[in-house]
Amino acid sequence: LNKPHLINGYKYDVRIYVLVLSCDPLRIFLYKEGLARFCTEQYVQPSKDNLSQTCMHLTNYAINKHNENFTFNQDADKTDEGSKWSMNSLFKYLDDKGFDVKHIWFQSKDMVVKTVLSIQPLLAHNYRMCLEEDNDGFSCFELLGLDIMFDSKGKPWLIEVNHSPSFTADTPLDLALKETLIRETLT
Repeated sequence: LNKPHLINGYKYDVRIYVLVLSCDPLRIFLYKEGLARFCTEQYVQPSKDNLSQTCMHLTNYAINKHNENFTFNQDADKTDEGSKWSMNSLFKYLDDKGFDVKHIWFQSKDMVVKTVLSIQPLLAHNYRMCLEEDNDGFSCFELLGLDIMFDSKGKPWLIEVNHSPSFTADTPLDLALKETLIRETLT
């Protein structure tokens, strides 16, 4: 993004979880919580001199957790501290800064639906090829992790779709969020 939204000078992304319960007919559920994951070096516009500074430009947890500036969340009740926040804490922060969080969430949901719709024909075809003809359409499910980033005006942009998102729980915040996500998925 040309102008990513920054918090305290740091770039971040948001992991949103989506359950694809059935692909024919298409049934998806959007989990109402997610994770905001921060870079560990303050952002500077990309240039040939700083492109190799991955902890400034890439929001990947797997990269940033090894940086000496990474701050692990120590308390599941403190969801707006450290290098990972809950999505709800992020939205509260954005709301306090004057962003229209309801509109941002609407745009994010719209992007999720359009993303899944774009792959639905392939999913349905693969599903029909693997299962018996009389299958009821509910023999399997997929839990996706969509990574989005907001620009300086709060518009969401899709960065990546993970068909096997990590359920590693290195922090109390991770454990609380992912445990509830898995429980609700199975329910």
